[in-house]
Amino acid sequence: MKKILFFVCALMSMAPVFAQSDDGEDEIIVGGSGKSNAFFFGPKIGGVLTSMTQPDEGKLYDGAGFGISGGLAFKARFGKATENSAGGTGYWGFGLELKYKQNSVKTLAFDEDGDKNAKLSIGYFEVPIYAQIYPFVKSNGMNTFYVELGASIAGTLSRSPKSLTLVEPNDNYSQVTYNIDTDGSKLKGFDIRPLVGVGYTLPNSGLDINARYYVGTSELAGNLPCKMSSFEISLAWLFNIGLF
Repeated sequence: MKKILFFVCALMSMAPVFAQSDDGEDEIIVGGSGKSNAFFFGPKIGGVLTSMTQPDEGKLYDGAGFGISGGLAFKARFGKATENSAGGTGYWGFGLELKYKQNSVKTLAFDEDGDKNAKLSIGYFEVPIYAQIYPFVKSNGMNTFYVELGASIAGTLSRSPKSLTLVEPNDNYSQVTYNIDTDGSKLKGFDIRPLVGVGYTLPNSGLDINARYYVGTSELAGNLPCKMSSFEISLAWLFNIGLF
């Protein structure tokens, strides 16, 4: 946990102190005449609920687990809602994040220390990349509501426990052991996960609220044919870092 907190704090400390703005046009108009595009940057934190598919040998997954996420978010928004509106209020944009995310699930297995109902926890460094669509650009109250679609590139940073042993998973097996962090048998180190989400930036605050679902498409390992999907709710504090 100390390593996770240090990682998140280190990322957040990289955020420069810009004058706060929002996605609305009041702040962008100042000094932004004739410019159509806006860029935003800031820290982002969240909570993650993760689910997992069952392996072929029987029932391993017992319930969703809670994890954390945190890092830095970058967002660009293009165009104008109307001819006379400010830059960065148009129909579309894109975003990119650098973040740590913890996926955790409850299991029915024993870990290597013999503890029952062990929790499977995997820490990832993720780079979500996504396009955003703003369907209500001409509404004063809903101009900053968006729908997003993209994918997250994930690399494994940590994993626990070292093994999971399932006793009598079905009639064909008396015991099955899944090696998670042992020599010659580790979880997959790289993955790409499609994502879909919605969000809203509170006017005149820079506070962005986001809900996102990541679809698990790859098996965790050759000896653990399960896929993890997750639902994430997060908050970001975004600063205007420029127009062009």
